[in-house]
Amino acid sequence: MSLLLDPTSLSPKVPSGARLFVGALILSLVGLWAGAPLYGPVTTTLACLALLVFGLPHGTLDLELIRARASGPWTGMAALVLIYLTLAAAMYGLWRVEPVLALAAFIAIAVVHFSEDWQGAGSVLLRAGLALALLCAPTLLHRGELDMIFTGLTDRVEASAVTDAMMLALPVALGVGLVALGSLWQAGRRSQALGGLAALTGMIVLPPIVGFALYFCLFHSPRHFRESLSSLRWRGFARWGWVVLPLTFAAGVIASLIFGLEVRAAVPDRIMAASFMTLSILTVPHMMVPLLIAGLERRGQVREAGFTPR
Repeated sequence: MSLLLDPTSLSPKVPSGARLFVGALILSLVGLWAGAPLYGPVTTTLACLALLVFGLPHGTLDLELIRARASGPWTGMAALVLIYLTLAAAMYGLWRVEPVLALAAFIAIAVVHFSEDWQGAGSVLLRAGLALALLCAPTLLHRGELDMIFTGLTDRVEASAVTDAMMLALPVALGVGLVALGSLWQAGRRSQALGGLAALTGMIVLPPIVGFALYFCLFHSPRHFRESLSSLRWRGFARWGWVVLPLTFAAGVIASLIFGLEVRAAVPDRIMAASFMTLSILTVPHMMVPLLIAGLERRGQVREAGFTPR
């Protein structure tokens, strides 16, 4: 079966998407060794823009996934969009009022969301441990830079406390994460295991934003995008482009508005803040999609059994 129809293939060969990720990681590591300018404002800016252009599109199919699971005439689009906007506005409001708390909340949300990449590793604890290890890994070699990133995101020096917490969590998270990788390998999910090992390597060795952008844009986002297309049975750009492009553009508009509202001493810091804030405010409603789909599927099963849900 093709990768499009079976995105969680158990084949020991690394699929094309993972090959691209591993290849980009190797190229980045070689570039770092050769003295390529992977640090600095230009690289940071490009990595942040890549998050918006190549990372966010995987969430643009959320509404279509929910529509596909709804049985009968589906009239809840307005209510769903309202929920989306409310959750997004609440997250942005938290960034404005308590940015350090918003940063901590975003990391916690990211752990839950990225744990979905490691289905098949075993328990929720193993999956979450691997996701947490990925996010905490930069504290091993890049503690100072992570402090600067968090300070630039929040415009608060107190954000270094978040780095402290991640540094304390790293040893346990890394141990659990390695067990999760071993479980994936033992279960025959070699592509996931290799992808996880590559992601950990990149997050430890590469500059934090570069490592995160590679993982998010070349592993996490394509994987979920393929799964969504497979679930919808959509093939070809002509089928999904009309949904993905306008919504990706809308996300870019949101990022531009945040860029205009956020005041930072340096333009790269403003771009970084706009990119990650946009990522966080769209991730919160994005994460409710599996819950809604599960609810719709349960409702459909009850109806098929001849009962009317309360």
